[in-house]
Amino acid sequence: MQSAFDGRRIVIFSGGATKEDDNALFEEARAIRDGGGFGSIIGRNSFQRKKADALKLLRTISGIYAGTIP
Repeated sequence: MQSAFDGRRIVIFSGGATKEDDNALFEEARAIRDGGGFGSIIGRNSFQRKKADALKLLRTISGIYAGTIP
């Protein structure tokens, strides 16, 4: 958490297994958040999409970590 600007930055790493179901990614982010983490390895799932779809995915995951999306 300290290396992520003391919890003020979400960390998204490149890589991660490709998931066909966005809900699986969202549930994984919720589990990480609920366990005290603040970032995901989802680069492959975002960078291999069309830009608009990737931004929607990243906004949702960011909202999950920020607590604005349950």
